[in-house]
Amino acid sequence: MQKYLDPSLLDRLQRLELKARLVVEGHLSGMHKSPYKGFSVEFAEHKSYFPGDDIRYIDWKLYAKTEKFFIKQFEEETNLKSYIVFDHSASMKFLSGTDTKFVYGKFLATALSYMMLVQRDSVGCVTFNDDIIDYIPPRNELIHLHNIVSVLGDIENDSKTGICHALKFLASKIKRRGLIILISDLIDNQQDVISHLKYLRKIKHEVIVIHLIHPYELDLPYHGTVRFKNMEQQEQLLAIPDRIRKDYKSRIKLFMDKYQQECWKEKIDYNRIFLNTPPEQSIIDLIARRKHN
Repeated sequence: MQKYLDPSLLDRLQRLELKARLVVEGHLSGMHKSPYKGFSVEFAEHKSYFPGDDIRYIDWKLYAKTEKFFIKQFEEETNLKSYIVFDHSASMKFLSGTDTKFVYGKFLATALSYMMLVQRDSVGCVTFNDDIIDYIPPRNELIHLHNIVSVLGDIENDSKTGICHALKFLASKIKRRGLIILISDLIDNQQDVISHLKYLRKIKHEVIVIHLIHPYELDLPYHGTVRFKNMEQQEQLLAIPDRIRKDYKSRIKLFMDKYQQECWKEKIDYNRIFLNTPPEQSIIDLIARRKHN
């Protein structure tokens, strides 16, 4: 994972901003809109002081103990909480050159986490296959990136996909409206996944879907008799791609288009990302689309 923390890359990424489009419960330096006015009297948590923070909310008692500046945050002024939801089921092993969807997705998860931490938003992480493997609660200090990178570096991609289980888990964990970023190849029961994404929007979360696709999944560029293996259920199928290609391409297009159409209906930010695109460029393109849509 160290290659994703290259200083020159991080320098380029910190110039980008991932802004919330919808009203969120919290604000920070005018970056994100808030449905609240004024301040709550209920203390929530501390965060490290950054230049520009209102010094009226420095906790001087804590400074006396630690000799470090911390800002008191109240329930109505906490910053945006974002959650990376990362799929590492067996289907994410599909290759693109020397990298899999799994490795490509790790880059995106790391890059997006870094961007949000640099803009001083809190970010957490959920990793899953057919079960929840890791849950890291959101924090807004840059050192928190190492926690996320460590978890992403340790996970293996295996087992079946349980996207709905992961989304349901997260919905039960989040107490306030926030930003949820799903990184997956979306190979699961499509209607169930769509229903759970719609539920997250119903309870006012903003949702970004990053749909990872290998170009071979679109074109089926194989010839002769080929043995295909279901990476999650270990089933195998002999087929002649030249005979099924036309029907296959039609079906895969319907599959992708349904995700896109259903997401757009619910104001879910659906992003189709192909593995032959450099991952840094995919991040730049995602940010650009959000600015213009």
